[in-house]
Amino acid sequence: MGFVRDKPVHRVGIDSRVGGRSVDAAHERFEHELMGDARGADTTMNAREYWKVIRRKWPVIVATSLAAAVVMFLITPAEPPPVERVTSYTATATLIVETPARSVDEPAGAVSLDRVVLYMTTGEVPALAAQQVGYTREPALLANQLTVTPNPSAQSLTVEMSGADAEYVAAVANAFAEQSVAYFATPRDGTGEAELSILAEATPIPIIASGGFSIPPSRTFRTTMAALLGLLIGFGLALVLHQVDSRLRTRDEVYQALRMPVIAEIPKLSRSQREQRQILVADEPHGVYADGYRTARAAVMHTASLEVGRSESALAERRRARQGHAKVVMVTSAQAGEGKSTSVANLAASFAETGKSVLVLDADLRSPNLHPMFDVPQGAGISDFLYDPASTRLEALARPTSVPGVKIITAGTQLAHPASLATRMGTLIDEARPLADIVIVDTAPILAASDGFDILPIVDTVLFVVRSGRLTEAAGLRVSELLGRFHVPVTGAILVGTPSRRSDGYGYGYGSASEDPAAKASGRRGRRGARAAGDQPRPRTRREAKERAADGGLSSADLSSGSAEDAFDPYEGYDVRRDLATTDDSGDPPVLGQTRRQRRASSG
Repeated sequence: MGFVRDKPVHRVGIDSRVGGRSVDAAHERFEHELMGDARGADTTMNAREYWKVIRRKWPVIVATSLAAAVVMFLITPAEPPPVERVTSYTATATLIVETPARSVDEPAGAVSLDRVVLYMTTGEVPALAAQQVGYTREPALLANQLTVTPNPSAQSLTVEMSGADAEYVAAVANAFAEQSVAYFATPRDGTGEAELSILAEATPIPIIASGGFSIPPSRTFRTTMAALLGLLIGFGLALVLHQVDSRLRTRDEVYQALRMPVIAEIPKLSRSQREQRQILVADEPHGVYADGYRTARAAVMHTASLEVGRSESALAERRRARQGHAKVVMVTSAQAGEGKSTSVANLAASFAETGKSVLVLDADLRSPNLHPMFDVPQGAGISDFLYDPASTRLEALARPTSVPGVKIITAGTQLAHPASLATRMGTLIDEARPLADIVIVDTAPILAASDGFDILPIVDTVLFVVRSGRLTEAAGLRVSELLGRFHVPVTGAILVGTPSRRSDGYGYGYGSASEDPAAKASGRRGRRGARAAGDQPRPRTRREAKERAADGGLSSADLSSGSAEDAFDPYEGYDVRRDLATTDDSGDPPVLGQTRRQRRASSG
């Protein structure tokens, strides 16, 4: 799967070196090793490709096999009927040919048996025999079905008839024998003085079929054979579906379509995790999901962005102009349902882990859904600021979240005209840069709305989220063309929903949850596993450390270690009661270090 562009895409990296090698050379080498010579590549499938088809389409193969087995099981009787292997019957009548002696002194002469056979199979005898058995077609056709064999040594004839009907074949053989005897009983010219008599009448004898392949009537055997045949049919169907399916699932396919590297792969979430909309970096910090987003965070901080069609001098000038300001990261996707907002929340939590202050902008004004993930109600936000920036302070709209170190500015309440508001995002982002170390912008999908294109020129880098098995190759090509047209700096793609591959031996989560007995016992990883085993999570803020110390839940060694004392406190010096007065009847600020579930339980 993949395509070859007519013109190669030229990517220009920033004026820096990574590991002693230029960024341009590294990207070119990555592209060359992954893509190879696409124009001369062999398109035939190898054993690895077939195995990939089996792994990806195994439900189709198994379903086809089971369907064939069930159908055969239902149509095969439990008690097989007696096997009738009789395919036909044969009936043979025997005639004796004699010539009477004229006198005692003159013995009987010999009779030509071949002439007798000729009279029996042509002329009057076949017509009389056909009339006797009720044969309505030409008598010669009936005679052709008959076999008359002479035996000169015994002066006898055998009349043999074969067919599927036992009574019919016996009747035909006997009819020819009887009509032949009657025909020769009357003296006729050319027949001589031959006399025929019936030695034995025809009796149908069954012919037992032998040889050839026959399927045993056993239900078990037939069901097994049907299942095996269903496997072959299912595999063929899987190959057909694989050829017509253009959805992107692997990192190689994503790179070929989007022409950008995959910087992180996030395993597929369980149903409960999708329903609860957890921020897994905060709720399960030792899990494989958190490690995936940390990899994306490292890529944003320490790798160069790819730009299409922009010179190094222009890019360097852009970096110098923004030096000393926060890095603005735009997160987008091709269409809705790719996991964009979930990735924004987890990426923000991963940046906060490093001690950086993070500001999240919910700029998807068409479908804002970030605020419930951070336990923040929808209120005055981005749209309100864009409608009247003179009378609204952006800093006052930034509200703390359930994740320490992360603040959010929600989409706001003026969402009637999102397209017109998106054109004014430049002022908002410029004012947002001094408010945090990292600014993460969640925007509308670029193939579903044009809002994101107004933000692209003013961000520092772009992360593109792709859900495995959802984005098609044609849509990926369209995205690549749009990003190239707007000269967008792209860090890479985050591939979410990838199947777990434990057999690889290495991957996210190495040496953490798999070696934590508490996590195994609770079925959760990291912090939740430790709580299930009775341990206390490490305090993440000064206030939490002091409260735990007052309750006797934290030792003096923990307080003196400095890890809790030096942690970033996003609520210090901030009037939380004023900003959250409309959502909390008690007016009490949230306790630091609590997850969303704990806060809801305590408030309920």
